[in-house]
Amino acid sequence: MSTDRLTPGATEEESGTEGASLVDRDVERAVLKLLTGIPLNEAAGDERMKPAELAEAAAIYQRSGRQALHQQVASDWWQIYIEFTDWHAAEQAAARYIAPLLHRAGNCGIVAAWWFMRKYPCWRIRLRPGPTGTVMKASTAAALDELVTEGRIARWWTGTYEAETAAFGGGVGIDIAHRLFCADSNSIMNLSRNPDAELGRRELSLLLSTCLLRAAGLEWYEQGDVWHRVTLERPLPADVPTSKLTAMISDLKRLMLVDTTPDGPLLHADGPLAYAAGWADAFRQAGQSLGSAARTGTLERGLRDVASYLTIFHWNRLGLPSRTQSTLAWAARAAILGPPTGATKPLPAMRRIGTTMQRGRPTLTVDGDAERAVARFPLVEQHRFRCTDLEARVRSVRECAESCHEPTDPHDRINLACTVWNLSALIAADCGVPDLAVDLCRRQFLIFQAALPLSGSAIIAALQPLVNLTRLTRRAGNPGGAHHELNEIERAARTGSDALIHGERISFRGFITADSEYPKAAQWMRVVMLDDGTRNLVAAGRWEEAAAHAARYDDAQEMLRESRQARIIAHVRSGHTDPALALIDSSVVSQPWETAVAACLRAYINIGAARRDNIDLEALLGAVRSARFSCDRPTTMFHLRLGLTAVDLASSAAVNEGIDLQCAELIDMAEHSADAFVARELLGNPVCRARMTSTQTGELSAYVARAGLDAGSIPGASRDDLLASVQTATTVLVQALDVLDGREAGG
Repeated sequence: MSTDRLTPGATEEESGTEGASLVDRDVERAVLKLLTGIPLNEAAGDERMKPAELAEAAAIYQRSGRQALHQQVASDWWQIYIEFTDWHAAEQAAARYIAPLLHRAGNCGIVAAWWFMRKYPCWRIRLRPGPTGTVMKASTAAALDELVTEGRIARWWTGTYEAETAAFGGGVGIDIAHRLFCADSNSIMNLSRNPDAELGRRELSLLLSTCLLRAAGLEWYEQGDVWHRVTLERPLPADVPTSKLTAMISDLKRLMLVDTTPDGPLLHADGPLAYAAGWADAFRQAGQSLGSAARTGTLERGLRDVASYLTIFHWNRLGLPSRTQSTLAWAARAAILGPPTGATKPLPAMRRIGTTMQRGRPTLTVDGDAERAVARFPLVEQHRFRCTDLEARVRSVRECAESCHEPTDPHDRINLACTVWNLSALIAADCGVPDLAVDLCRRQFLIFQAALPLSGSAIIAALQPLVNLTRLTRRAGNPGGAHHELNEIERAARTGSDALIHGERISFRGFITADSEYPKAAQWMRVVMLDDGTRNLVAAGRWEEAAAHAARYDDAQEMLRESRQARIIAHVRSGHTDPALALIDSSVVSQPWETAVAACLRAYINIGAARRDNIDLEALLGAVRSARFSCDRPTTMFHLRLGLTAVDLASSAAVNEGIDLQCAELIDMAEHSADAFVARELLGNPVCRARMTSTQTGELSAYVARAGLDAGSIPGASRDDLLASVQTATTVLVQALDVLDGREAGG
């Protein structure tokens, strides 16, 4: 809008301030009308303004108000500087004298919150007044003066706290950061009084950061990008040889993949890290809040940037030296994305690939491309529903709901009604609304729980929402926790005991009408355990466990399916390439896709063994292409992932011949599929994305946007439609279960 609508022009200045104030009042009056709900055109017309000008004025008005509020929030904090008598013993002195002082003030309502930062030669402590905080400054000053007199601290003085609001994403982001800073500060003070903690500080900090990143909804490689951003702020010193850091990578990766759920093996009440449970919960809550703010558009900076800053602030507060921060950030980044280009000096034949000795045995070290490729295994051809636009998906759910009362067999009605429930939960999860997905799964199971005991296909239908809860756990970035929950379900359903699933204890006592009813459900669970269970362990980086687990449920171990693929990769990652090749050679291979998978595995083995000359790229890409063209089933996602695996392996081996054509074919396949899942998968691959035109990128991005994937919300009309379908399915499901119950009672 023209500036004369907000500030006086030259003519108005010449005639005094009266004209200016009239213009300001006109604009303000129009803005206030708009903010109270009067339509834009009407409010603008009342004050003889153009609608566009009024809209811009309102935006400026709101921004100014937010800025004033943020400045007020910053001014609420009182900053004091404390210089300790011995910098190296500052933490012990703070835990012994400062923290108790602040806790007492908090109990009296004088201090509502506090946190600290270390910055040599003093600590900076920020305090916010509580309900009786009018005496906060005076009482704190008196207490600190006494500590100076006693020689506990050298001196103290006050300062002005300037919140880094922009760095943490605006007002919402800095509020989240302040809450985390306070919890972090308290936990560090508690830690200093627990010198025998099970985990070292740098490892504990990595675990806490992982809690935050997972809770924020960041996927594995997105977490890697956060660590990359940390390395930009904490670059590796030139005198640190990266060859000495490679031994850290596998250990850190295992730590970054552990189960961090509140009831998991580490953080539960009797776990070895129970003392850090509250600490982890604070990071988890901060991550959830940041993720929600990013999805709803209230975070004014990129989520990954904010997460990287929170990590650095946490490290500073924890007292990790800058050199330690640099090495930790480098290793964490390398654990996910591989070492940065040029970080090591490998043999000319390979890039950043080789083996290191870990606890007396060789361990594979690969780059980001190879890691991305192997993360897709096990690769087994399966059908997957196409993801169309959100309206079409919701419409198909509604059509299913409207027809689920039609079958005469109650088991068929149960299956159709559960299809409505399961698809609704899947849509919620795909759209980035995990709370709704969890709620739907729990409500669905409660319907079955009220109808216990169950028989026939109703047993499988009742287990489905619980299995879906484990999938939500994995989506949240905790595959180890998902595997634990899946084992709990299998054990409890088989034995009639209790299981802790997604934080809720569920009893399976009286679950089935008779033991003879369970075999069919047991066979269904075997399939779930083979597929979901194996992939959970793979996602957690636990390949040897994945191989052993898959072997218990795979009825075709001589074929190149889940268990055999997992065994091959476990061998390779342990540096045992010959047994891995022997397993491929002895596999029963009968389908074109199996031939392609075998070619991918051979390439991965040769990469790990630094045998670049043995990689037959033409044969690899040819096998993948042949499998794709010979497919007679709708398995687009599988063949895309197979193709991307070949592309990533070729890129990892620095062999470029044929990659352009392969990428072009995959992009064309994705465009013709009109499948948002396929589009998202392809857009997430840096090798293919670098070869897309802007038009192709735009078209594939449009598929994802129309499907609402990871949008963080479901539009009101679609959400209402989805929940109405669920309500219809609920009525049918309850009635069908009543019919089954009546039959059994009558029988």
